[in-house]
Amino acid sequence: MPRVPRFLRPLAGLAVAAIVFLVAGELLARSTGILDRLNGYTRSLYAPGPDADLPYVLRPGVTTRLRGVDVATNALGFRGPDVAPMPAPETSRIAVLGDSVAFGQELPQDRTLASQLEAQLEAAGLAVEVVNLGVPGYDTVSAVRLFESLGLGLGPRAVVLALSLNDHDVTPQYSPFGILVRKELERRAPELTDHSEFLTLLRWTWRWMRGELAVQMMRASEARHEGPPGAPPAFVNAPAVVASVRDQRLAFYRDPPAAYWDRMRAALAQLGRVCDAHGLALVVAIFPESYQIGTGAPDLVPQRRLADACREAGIPCLDLQPAFARAGGFLFHDVSHPNAAGHAVAAAEIAGALRPRLAPQNP
Repeated sequence: MPRVPRFLRPLAGLAVAAIVFLVAGELLARSTGILDRLNGYTRSLYAPGPDADLPYVLRPGVTTRLRGVDVATNALGFRGPDVAPMPAPETSRIAVLGDSVAFGQELPQDRTLASQLEAQLEAAGLAVEVVNLGVPGYDTVSAVRLFESLGLGLGPRAVVLALSLNDHDVTPQYSPFGILVRKELERRAPELTDHSEFLTLLRWTWRWMRGELAVQMMRASEARHEGPPGAPPAFVNAPAVVASVRDQRLAFYRDPPAAYWDRMRAALAQLGRVCDAHGLALVVAIFPESYQIGTGAPDLVPQRRLADACREAGIPCLDLQPAFARAGGFLFHDVSHPNAAGHAVAAAEIAGALRPRLAPQNP
């Protein structure tokens, strides 16, 4: 074996040390599951999807806890009880699409939008079955793709798209080792760090040291807000945090970047075409955020922009902000996610929009 020249020996030693460091770090990161504890997504709940626009789906037959709530997926890979391949005769099956709002983040199964919508329609005398195709993290593009690939085969008679104001944000990508990573639209292809849990941890650590993580930036914003001395932080609903989210949303909808806005508009139009082609009733329900409720003059530019997109696509759009404003009270877990009472308000409005379209037709 040829000997390493003397002047290269320090470099060779550094290379060996680097390899040992990376291998040991990778083994440690994987054995401790540290990324699962740091990441906001539970890795066991997700499986890879076919492409960047549908990068992951819910894994079938999983029972876990997500944000302190028991969550179970059925044999088809969506939240809720098992369902037959096709609805029973005389029963109208309704598919609810969307992101974590539709999924029911921080809500038990019986308090989700799908469950409450089913209960309200049954109370009105309709035979219905509502299936929950909501997936945390999805944008509008992924929600529509999932419906085309899975929802259509379930024989629905109606479709509800629970449209959140952040649904222009690109769906996280499913990394080669199964963790969900948020990326910009133009950088969704896997990178070197995406193949390594340890390198991903180092990247996150570097961003943490620079104060660039979203949680850090929101906490810094919260710290600048004047509050009672010694008061415990109410992080997710701190006024400065809510204001930060509000400003981001309004900035997007006042002047939306074409690449992101056009994707969202195209997805809405595609959903309309699919429903028209299959004779399905469609309701696009726009969910408000907490800063738009309980104030005298909320800025509703996001709702107006989304309503315009629905009109362009020729699809019905239901703005839920007036109903939330009328209901009043405590309706949100955080700035973007309604609580059980908020889902009840939404279910009542959506049920009212669907009832005339689901009522039995006179012969």
